[in-house]
Amino acid sequence: MLRNRLTSLVVTLAFLTVLASCGQGTVGPPADGTLVINANLTGTMIATVVADVTAPDIPTTLVFNIPIVNGIATGSITVRAGSNRTVTLRAYDATGVETHSGSTTITIQSGANPAMAIVLTPLTGDVPITVTLGSFSVTVTPPSANLGIAGTVQLSATIHDANGNPTTGVISWATHDPGVATVDSNGLVTATGAGTTSISAVVQGVTGIASITVGP
Repeated sequence: MLRNRLTSLVVTLAFLTVLASCGQGTVGPPADGTLVINANLTGTMIATVVADVTAPDIPTTLVFNIPIVNGIATGSITVRAGSNRTVTLRAYDATGVETHSGSTTITIQSGANPAMAIVLTPLTGDVPITVTLGSFSVTVTPPSANLGIAGTVQLSATIHDANGNPTTGVISWATHDPGVATVDSNGLVTATGAGTTSISAVVQGVTGIASITVGP
């Protein structure tokens, strides 16, 4: 009887050893995913951007304040990886009045995450704002410019990873309205007609935007 028990114990220990060697017998902490939030707020009255994240397995809402510098809101949020993560963005003016809001439900992976966009709907008659989320951010400098007809301005784009470190990538430039301004492959903008348009620098689906206003 004792021999049978010892044999059973040895077999059990051997089985547990095999599970551990395969990584199936241990449970580590949930992995995290980081998303960079980036938006051009030039021309708006927005002073504060708040990001909330909720999920069935996150008992308390995660809240992040996204810094705004020179009209650009950019910052990272770190969330436990998993599905059904609802990211809600709310924008406020300097008096604390909510001006825009928008949300999306996504799956967040550990490590790199594909780019996506949230459109913030105006609540006070302002213009909609497109916010990009991804594993890095793209910032266009200068974020805005005023030109006369045939005037030009050279734009540049910087790329930062989720930790804020500069990185490289292939940048594609585009104009929203070529009747107001065009842009070449190097970011040189030329004013073509009166009005306001946006110039985009796109890197793997993540967009940085500059606002261009052309006077008569």
